[in-house]
Amino acid sequence: MALINTRLRRYRLTGVAAAFAAAPLLLSAAAHAQPVPQPVDPRTGCESPEVGGVFSAVTATHAECQYIVTGSFYYDTYDNGVYTGTLVYRDGAKVPTERPQIPEAFTMPGGVPLLVPFETTP
Repeated sequence: MALINTRLRRYRLTGVAAAFAAAPLLLSAAAHAQPVPQPVDPRTGCESPEVGGVFSAVTATHAECQYIVTGSFYYDTYDNGVYTGTLVYRDGAKVPTERPQIPEAFTMPGGVPLLVPFETTP
């Protein structure tokens, strides 16, 4: 009977030692986990200076972001705040399309934005 008890003690000690050895790995994984990204507000994204669009609620659950890129009118549609698709106005009708690439603001060679008014000193 004495041999059975010593084996159980060894297994218990081995199990406890393994738990202590694995604890730092498990705790460090939880500490370095990436946080859940914040949901993007469609209104904020639409009315940002990069897009320059107008966000409008069509119904209680349906909204549109209207903006212009390279001379074409685009409409991003949202249902309950979730992006559902993009339409472009062509030939008198709204046609489904992919989101266009928004061009960056034009800058002069010195890195100054093109549409900044010049300052005058008195």
